[in-house]
Amino acid sequence: MRVIWCCTSKIFGTIFRKMSYMNNQKINSFRNRVLNDDVLNVLKQLPDESLDMVYGDPDYNVGINYAGKNYTTKWDEYINGYIELAKESMRVLKPTGNLFMINYPKQNAYLRVKYLDDNTYDVQDYVWTYNTNVGHSPKRFTTAHRSILHCRKTKNNNFYKNQVAVPYKNPTDKRILNNLANGSKGRMPYSWFYFNLVKNVSKDKTFHACQIPLPLVEMLIRSCTKKNDDVFILFGGSGSEIVLCENLKRNFISCEIHTDYYQMILDRLGNNGKIKDEYRLDFIQQKNKKIPTQTRDLFTIGK
Repeated sequence: MRVIWCCTSKIFGTIFRKMSYMNNQKINSFRNRVLNDDVLNVLKQLPDESLDMVYGDPDYNVGINYAGKNYTTKWDEYINGYIELAKESMRVLKPTGNLFMINYPKQNAYLRVKYLDDNTYDVQDYVWTYNTNVGHSPKRFTTAHRSILHCRKTKNNNFYKNQVAVPYKNPTDKRILNNLANGSKGRMPYSWFYFNLVKNVSKDKTFHACQIPLPLVEMLIRSCTKKNDDVFILFGGSGSEIVLCENLKRNFISCEIHTDYYQMILDRLGNNGKIKDEYRLDFIQQKNKKIPTQTRDLFTIGK
């Protein structure tokens, strides 16, 4: 019996190594590429359990205009599409992988109840809060947060506290001093995060309609990946998250179906992440035209 078991183990080990090699070769053809394609088309081409992290900030189905197009659809159709996106995202994650989906609370609540809670090891619902000058109503409190779903494929997901640790509230406490002495870099962040929206006057702002603040995305990426890990940025958008991956030395895969955004992303990747004036909002372009080039370059460097 022992001989049979050893032979079987060797056979399975050989098969596993061959599959891992083939998967890596296939993923390698996608690494550090942005595709002008629908994200589901690309996800379905990737092998099972091949990525370390998937991050998504999908269209919220609330009428936002993306590159002159509006994709508002019937609620059930939207949720079914969202479920398919989450299903494919979970499939391509390694057992140690993590999925993050940013959306409005209602959209993410439906995704949880209809799919995630029954098909993932664990789901956590974090809150991103921000100040806003729009959306105020005399009939209800102002919505000033979004939901971030964090899905673990198994109990053995990678998560690196010291890469995202924040200072302790009571650093002189004896227990805290002991933690610091044992190598702790600080406490784990709480499940709510405050980050300002990307303002129209921000140096990171492009003509893309909806950008997520980079410090928030950086925290998520650092929380569960290390250098050379593979991250799928589901929607390329402004390209900021892709440039961030490049700066953090994470391999990226991404898609952007809108040609205008896609060209901007390629341009940024070819220019160390720089956003050219032609990809900024009109009033910023007009403002920059009034500033002499030499002065504008100094102003930019100062930021």
